[in-house]
Amino acid sequence: MRPVGSEDRGPIRGRWTKGRDNRLHNRGDEQGYVLILGMLVVFTLLLLGSVVLAQVQTNQQHVQRDRSYTQSLAIAEAGLNQYLWMVATGVSSEHEGFAIPGAPTSSPRKMTFLYEDPYDGTIQGHYTMEVTPPTSREPNVTVKVTGVSNQPVEQSRTISARVGRPSFSEYIMLTDKEFYIGGPLTRQWHGKTHSNERIRIATENIIDLVTSAGDIYTQYDSTYGWPAVPANSESRKLWKTGQPKIDFNTVTADLKRLSDISQESGGVNLPYTTTKAHNEKQGWYIKLLPNEKYELRLVTNESEVSTAPGGSLTLSETGFPAGISKGPHDYPENGLIYVNDNVWIEGADLSGRITVASSGQLNPSGKTAATCIHVVGDLTYAVKDGTVAVGLIAQSNLEIPSYAPLGKGVYNPKTKTWNVRDVSMEINCAVIAQKGKEFVRAADVGGPLREMLTIFGSVSSCLGPYRLKGSGGFASGANLYDTFLLHNPPPHFPTIGTYQILDWQELPLSQALTP
Repeated sequence: MRPVGSEDRGPIRGRWTKGRDNRLHNRGDEQGYVLILGMLVVFTLLLLGSVVLAQVQTNQQHVQRDRSYTQSLAIAEAGLNQYLWMVATGVSSEHEGFAIPGAPTSSPRKMTFLYEDPYDGTIQGHYTMEVTPPTSREPNVTVKVTGVSNQPVEQSRTISARVGRPSFSEYIMLTDKEFYIGGPLTRQWHGKTHSNERIRIATENIIDLVTSAGDIYTQYDSTYGWPAVPANSESRKLWKTGQPKIDFNTVTADLKRLSDISQESGGVNLPYTTTKAHNEKQGWYIKLLPNEKYELRLVTNESEVSTAPGGSLTLSETGFPAGISKGPHDYPENGLIYVNDNVWIEGADLSGRITVASSGQLNPSGKTAATCIHVVGDLTYAVKDGTVAVGLIAQSNLEIPSYAPLGKGVYNPKTKTWNVRDVSMEINCAVIAQKGKEFVRAADVGGPLREMLTIFGSVSSCLGPYRLKGSGGFASGANLYDTFLLHNPPPHFPTIGTYQILDWQELPLSQALTP
């Protein structure tokens, strides 16, 4: 028999052996786990490195794209400034249809330029420029420029801008001589005003600057009973004396240029028609109609008297020169009617944009006397939002006849008399009296007296204008400035000052120009 102790030790040794084997197995498993974990860490690091590398590359692309995006806009703006220099120096002008110097004859208003670094002369990109000249509806030049930088990522930017000069019609009244702003104190005179001599003022209803190279003064008017503007009136703060003169030649139209434009496609040029070498009572009657149309008649005679209704106008629908008819006609495409004779004009509820110019300077010898434009009735816009504009450019005077507004007087058959005292008249337009003045003819013949004359627009009168004189003209009046005239004048209206960028916008990529 085996001893008890020996029997007990056997199982004990067996248990020890079994435990040692488990520890060996656990140690191998742990080594496998470490290897897998290490591989996971390496994989994770590689993955993170790839992500970081991709992110760096993406950021670099964004930086390049942003740099290209910014530089392309700067290049486009440089192209716009270059064209502004072109029109400012006259190398691109109306005489050449605002063509770009050096552009091919097949496309004179489109050209591509290289953009060089101003410091080292390296090519940084290019820009393509396209110019749209003024039209009857858009009086300013439109410039479109697409800029592209030489970055690895070619990202174009396109801008469009309107380039123009301020119209001389920034003034409600501009005159080379002294003139009188009559009263009463409440008379509306709303707009910038300038005289190269002196101004006499009898109203304090003023909201804009009144400037003069000479004095601005006020005094009691014994003829009409208008008091002097009070010394403490706030309106006096808008009076500015001793201001620089404005060269009137810079704000008068080049009538020869307008004549040339009127004979191009889409223009109207009406010939000299008077039967004598010069007859100030004959010429063309133009009635402007709604919906951008007009009618013509011949004026065969005019009479102006001091008694109501103030005279008459004799019209004829026959005897037109060959190729010309009464109408109605559509407004010309270029928005210009040039008349080589005197003009009588009126129209109400007007739309569209039109300029009527009158001059005799291009007529045959003996028929070159300066011509006038007569506003014989209301001349009013359908809306006053800048979409409608009428321009009148007279070589001599802009006259409102003694019988105007035509046909508005009231006739009493019992007494066989006319009453025009309660008749008023409104004129919406921009006016230039190039060598003469804007005035009411009734003042010259002594009457008749009418109620109120309202002028909405702008007047440029070489000589001193007037609307009331003695017992003739209009008893009261209102002058209101059309603010749209400054940068949106009637077609082919003269401008002053230097060209400037009026406004600009960036266009979508789909409207980019191609070289």
